[in-house]
Amino acid sequence: MIAALIALALLLAPCQAEKDVSAAQKREFLEVLKTLPHKGEFYTDEGVAKAKPYLPVLLALTEQDIKGYDIYPFAALSNGLGEYKDSRGYVVRHFEGIRHPVLQLGWAVMLFEKQSASPQVMQFLRDALMSNKQAKLLKEMLGPGFADFQRRVKAHPTTKKQSSHRRD
Repeated sequence: MIAALIALALLLAPCQAEKDVSAAQKREFLEVLKTLPHKGEFYTDEGVAKAKPYLPVLLALTEQDIKGYDIYPFAALSNGLGEYKDSRGYVVRHFEGIRHPVLQLGWAVMLFEKQSASPQVMQFLRDALMSNKQAKLLKEMLGPGFADFQRRVKAHPTTKKQSSHRRD
């Protein structure tokens, strides 16, 4: 019950939340991450539920914070959290606050795939596809599905509308 209240409070917290995450909270989250139950590469539903209150902390992690760690557990946890509509809503509202570039790109892809992408996320994806570095990372993330993903992002009504405005 307490965890549910904490999760609700964090999900309803103002956009400032990522800036208010302390180094101690980040260290605590990294320790919790090590203890979350998982099946192979993915976290169990129980593990994701235990991590849900830490979503603002996950979004606040920087490259420096997770230096020496593999990015995969953070991406796998993000994937599990992305299954929850309220988590996706929180991330959409705080998208600019995602500090780690790989996690931000991963969340953008996930939000797009779950039809939860805001115009801001769509613009981010469009810009990412135009960046050699980010497009390369997207190709690595999506593998053979990259070309289809790229086509769908470019065909998205929000992207088309923004693209046509940019040409004016």
